[in-house]
Amino acid sequence: MIRIAKSHAARVLAAAALLGILGGCATVGAATAGPEQPAQEINPGTTIRPDGKYVLVDLDLNQLRFMDGERVLWWAHVGTGTGFRLTTDDQKWHFSTPNGIMHVQFKELNPEWVLPDWYFIENKLPIPPADSPKRKQPGGLGAAAVYLGDEIAIHGTDRPELLGLRVSHGCIRLANEYALRLFHNVQVGTPVIIRGGPKEVAREQPDSVASFTRQRSAAAKKPPNPLASLSTQRLLARLEQQLKADSTTAWHQTAIELIGRGLRDDADALRGVLSLAGAAPGVLRSEEYGTFLADVFARGSLRAAVSLARIDEKARRRAAESIVRATMTLYHGSPDDPTAPWPTRRVPKWRLGPSGQAGWEALQAAEESFRAERGARTAAATRAR
Repeated sequence: MIRIAKSHAARVLAAAALLGILGGCATVGAATAGPEQPAQEINPGTTIRPDGKYVLVDLDLNQLRFMDGERVLWWAHVGTGTGFRLTTDDQKWHFSTPNGIMHVQFKELNPEWVLPDWYFIENKLPIPPADSPKRKQPGGLGAAAVYLGDEIAIHGTDRPELLGLRVSHGCIRLANEYALRLFHNVQVGTPVIIRGGPKEVAREQPDSVASFTRQRSAAAKKPPNPLASLSTQRLLARLEQQLKADSTTAWHQTAIELIGRGLRDDADALRGVLSLAGAAPGVLRSEEYGTFLADVFARGSLRAAVSLARIDEKARRRAAESIVRATMTLYHGSPDDPTAPWPTRRVPKWRLGPSGQAGWEALQAAEESFRAERGARTAAATRAR
């Protein structure tokens, strides 16, 4: 949703137009093309690195793609802003999903929706104070949310039948399964490119006047998790089999369950997830699994580094390389920037003690290898000019 009075998204769009960023977009195929369809072209010199990972939202197709360079790691239908305008005596809103380049600001599991003023206006209710409990609605944003700023987020929904349509106040809705998947794919700073969309203003209001005011049961908020009753060892065997299968797309659900256990208190789950780095035979699946490991390290650096030290040396090297590659390809800034998210910067070596330092050293070796590889590619590109 864009607030007319102060639209950061409009400023992003204007800056992008001046730089020629949006003009460099190429037309993509139909939504049924699946993972083989190409990404948009990205002009050199922009804040998006062509060899990095990023999110692309196509408002013409109402589709989100998680990209690795020109490759689509996965895609899903989304619900987007209607374009409806709402005006009161002192406020104006335009319920549109903006074009431009945004970045992930933070992400959250089981987010609580803080109801904005327009919710109460639409529902003909008195507007409560900003800190009122009446503004808080658990389950209103689905299973997970990735926040982009300016009141825009990519989040789950309890209305999956409306995906593929323009039905929201500007946020980008995903089925809960994909919202959770995206949560584990991206990190703070990951670019999100939003393009396309209708030029006309919609005549219909967004659907959420009905969808968010109806009574919700506990089951509707959080459906039963069939994986919760399985043992960690059984889940690890299941994940390994799924990663190696040719066609399954269910591996991420198993990985999410194991990661949740591992980051709480299940050391076997965490070590097992790290040990499976490199188990997926395909490039696309292997690249995406790396983002899950990067997420593990970002959210539980100390625990993950110790777990790295306690797995087989070859598995430790593979996991460290996967974490470093995913972390740094999700980051589109300069690797020499003092704030660049190199994994070894997340936890000091001395905090790990003698038994955990092997994990930190594996990450350090992987970082040195990544720097050397990147330097070699840059030198080759320079010579080719």
